[in-house]
Amino acid sequence: MSEIQVTPMPAFMPIQGAETKMLDQALSQSPIAAKAIKSQGTDTTSLYLFSSGSRDPLALIDSILSKYITDQTKLAETKADAISKKSEAIAEINRLWGLIMSDRLPNTKPGDNKITSLNGGKASDYLLEIDVIIKQQLGNSEGIKEIVGSGGMSQNVTYDQLQSMNATMTAYCDTIQVDLDTEQQEFKNVMTEITSAQEEIRDVRRSIISISQGG
Repeated sequence: MSEIQVTPMPAFMPIQGAETKMLDQALSQSPIAAKAIKSQGTDTTSLYLFSSGSRDPLALIDSILSKYITDQTKLAETKADAISKKSEAIAEINRLWGLIMSDRLPNTKPGDNKITSLNGGKASDYLLEIDVIIKQQLGNSEGIKEIVGSGGMSQNVTYDQLQSMNATMTAYCDTIQVDLDTEQQEFKNVMTEITSAQEEIRDVRRSIISISQGG
């Protein structure tokens, strides 16, 4: 019986595996795109299986970065709007409270227990405005009570109590400002990532053009 010769078959990598490897290599040069994929809990194999259109690695990265830039731009706009509203809110609270102090303090006396109605005179309207700002723009249901305490707007106050409320108002606005500082840093970080993604997508598109031209 003649001996059967067995010729080894050449190593074969499935197309899916080859594409995934190519994409992994491309992503190593595009950290923002890699981060975008990772944040979605998606691996490169899944990306190929469930993506539509071209499966060229560079084209896929272009698509990923384009979506990432769009999403991050929307996020940046939302953050910028929130920062602007909070900044305006604390500035207006400070302005209105200054008017309240100017209106009410003359009716009191330092070192004396002479009292005046907190919401007397023009102060009533200013207090209501602050209440609305705190509740609606800052999302705090306590409203003016954050500054004047549980007694609310209708209480009678002395000079010392007005000064204490003034200090509370300053501390409250300072707390909001600390939050604002954090949000502003987050906004800057988002803008930095958008810039990086824009640089990456330019590099990717240059590569696509170079390849299409046989470069």
